[in-house]
Amino acid sequence: MSIESISDRFAKLRAMREKLCSKEKNQDDAFQARDWVVDQMQYLKKLIQKDASTKADILNRIEDLLCVLDPAQDENDDE
Repeated sequence: MSIESISDRFAKLRAMREKLCSKEKNQDDAFQARDWVVDQMQYLKKLIQKDASTKADILNRIEDLLCVLDPAQDENDDE
């Protein structure tokens, strides 16, 4: 086996490792985003269940969620 073929194999292994690490980071980010949304929905549910909460309180929370999840929508609402 030549040095060049070994070098090529190591280069391919490094590329595969980088690709896997990138996918793992993307997956971790997706799970964190999902957890954040679930937390926000649980808070919204508690807010709705409180007698002291007003419609405005609930609407504000929904607008905050939409602002984070879809910032372009917030820009469209201003027009």
